[in-house]
Amino acid sequence: MAAIKDEITDYMDRIRSFSRNSKIFLFSHCLITVGLGIFNVIFNLYILELGYSATFLGIVISSNLIFSAVFLFPGGAISDKIGRKNTLLLSTGLMIGSTIAVSIAQDRYLLLVGNSIRGLSNSLIMVVIAPFMTEQSNPYERMHLFSVDAALRSFSRMIGSLIGGLLPAVLSVTRMTVTVQYQYTLLTAGIFTLLAFFPLFLITEKKKAIITTSSETSLFGQKKKFVGQFVFCSSLIGFGAGVIVPFFNVYFSQVLKATPAQIGLMFSLGELSMGIASLVLPFVVRRYGKVGSIVLTQVLSIPFLLLITVSDSLFPSFIGYFFRTTLMNMASPAQQNFFMDEIPEHERGKANSLSQFGSTFFRALGSDVGGYLLSVGNFNQAFQITGSIYMVGTGLFYFFFRNKNNR
Repeated sequence: MAAIKDEITDYMDRIRSFSRNSKIFLFSHCLITVGLGIFNVIFNLYILELGYSATFLGIVISSNLIFSAVFLFPGGAISDKIGRKNTLLLSTGLMIGSTIAVSIAQDRYLLLVGNSIRGLSNSLIMVVIAPFMTEQSNPYERMHLFSVDAALRSFSRMIGSLIGGLLPAVLSVTRMTVTVQYQYTLLTAGIFTLLAFFPLFLITEKKKAIITTSSETSLFGQKKKFVGQFVFCSSLIGFGAGVIVPFFNVYFSQVLKATPAQIGLMFSLGELSMGIASLVLPFVVRRYGKVGSIVLTQVLSIPFLLLITVSDSLFPSFIGYFFRTTLMNMASPAQQNFFMDEIPEHERGKANSLSQFGSTFFRALGSDVGGYLLSVGNFNQAFQITGSIYMVGTGLFYFFFRNKNNR
């Protein structure tokens, strides 16, 4: 009992040591993520409600991911050049405008353009978060900062998923059409993103001297092989995820006949579990190391992914979704921390952009495959492809990094 108390005391001490900038960022990130949670529940259903096909939905999703992937390279350079604070402000501003745009638009081309700009915004957010948190922390509290951020994001997505699932039902009493209910719900996501914009001005960022590197040490230097292996694994997992993960709400809605409220509740409980798991992660890492924790949780998630499709009933599928979501995403903070710790500070933005590019670009390709499979009714095949690729990607990650000192 005393040992457990000491562990908890140590955990809280590390959280209390977070810098002011880190706390401001965590607050803003929570608000953005509430908006994302709302958006993720409703947007796919909104596209289908407008009368567009699952194939077009796959194109809309892939356009977002492709724009995100393409802009990751300049996004990383921009982050290293203009600073993390300005990059956060730029990305959040773009997210506000594009979210409002797709909430109003019904034309297919406007939806494509608006969601593509959201992808561009996502790329900036993705490349800046890990370097920012690494630079605003020291090794003493860094793993805990990544874990707390992941937990708060999960709790925020949970709240957003609940809002996204329940708000259309509340608005239905006004006799709005379903399309208008979805539009107001998406606009609510934009409002939360707007609220996240203002706290970012309170971040104070010191100007750093420009570091000049030789050609031998630039662009990751001796870490080129490490970066290449990490990006390869991320790309594989990204492709597998793209085949089915963006379409979970479509599967639940069209195959299992779940309502938006039920989907929102499922997503919310999944996020709640992920948040709790993220808080527990530092204890798991202390026992198994970062690499061991990543491999263990991802492998355990695969049977639950396949469980989603074994029944026409919602409850067994929800159990599969719940544990798959929790386990597959649990070690993400450890993965980010593991990668950033290996990269020199002045190249973290570029290295992170390369990793995110691989994951996002291949996720976009996967979503095209998934959209096609869903349009012809091959849901089970999509799940099987994802499970197989997860197994290969996780196995390679273990093979490449099993001997790394990563505790």
